[in-house]
Amino acid sequence: MLWNLPGIHVPADPLYPGAPPFLTNTFLLTIVGSILIIALMLFVGRNPKQVPGKLQNLVEWVFEQFLNLCEQVAGPERGRKFFPWVLTIFLFVLFANWWEVIPGIETIGFKSTDTALSPACAHVGSQGFLLFGQYSNCITPFFRPPSTDLNFTIALSIVTVVMTQVYGFVVLGFRLQIGRYLVFNQGIMGFIVGLFELLLEAMRLISLSFRLFGNLFAGDVLLVVISFISIGVGAIPFYFLEIFVGFIQAFVFAFLTLLFFTLGTTPHGHEAHEEEHLAETAHAEHERVASALAGAKLEEAHAQ
Repeated sequence: MLWNLPGIHVPADPLYPGAPPFLTNTFLLTIVGSILIIALMLFVGRNPKQVPGKLQNLVEWVFEQFLNLCEQVAGPERGRKFFPWVLTIFLFVLFANWWEVIPGIETIGFKSTDTALSPACAHVGSQGFLLFGQYSNCITPFFRPPSTDLNFTIALSIVTVVMTQVYGFVVLGFRLQIGRYLVFNQGIMGFIVGLFELLLEAMRLISLSFRLFGNLFAGDVLLVVISFISIGVGAIPFYFLEIFVGFIQAFVFAFLTLLFFTLGTTPHGHEAHEEEHLAETAHAEHERVASALAGAKLEEAHAQ
């Protein structure tokens, strides 16, 4: 066999042999993605034009869409407060997701002597620069998409939950925010509901982190396996699928963050009305996205 199936494992790999535990191939792309986002914003904002070019027009359109979404969900005042966080998280996760469709990611690395990949890896040092046959999967990649690392998704979820509490104390004040979880004036049922509200914060960590990790890790494994069994050609349609999935997962993460911020700044006792409003807004947003996708498919069919 010319190639073996690459090793598939959940933990991120060290950037180089003997690297500190935090210095992994996913951490490297996290830093690179952050730098790219900052550079993009500085480049677009350094000399804005009255008649914007294509790049400036695209960035302004994204900003406008997310600002409108934040104001629709949380109201004009709170929406403008939440907007910077929601948009930043969307762009951050989007860049983290789309690394997996770039050629060379997870296929270029250093030779590894990890025998868990293959027993032959113990003797890989005697091989040349290119590895074939039984040594082909003895590679630890230099780069790996951050969203396929559970540490990344959990850390981002912790930031979201912590900022939900910060906004809660800022908007509601100390007494009302604590009163969401410690309810003593509504009997035993009110006290139990408050404790469940506190438990819900921990559940948000799990739902946010594992949703993003599960979807991106599964997509990453799909690309690896399809590329292996079809020598790369059969994976081409799946690259377009993963571009779409990466965008949707970034939007879902940002939208859920917005919902948590909104619910976290709603006084206790008003959640039912607020949740009904959020459900209506989410349904309208879903209908708008579905209509746009249907229109795009129709235009593509006419073009063909």
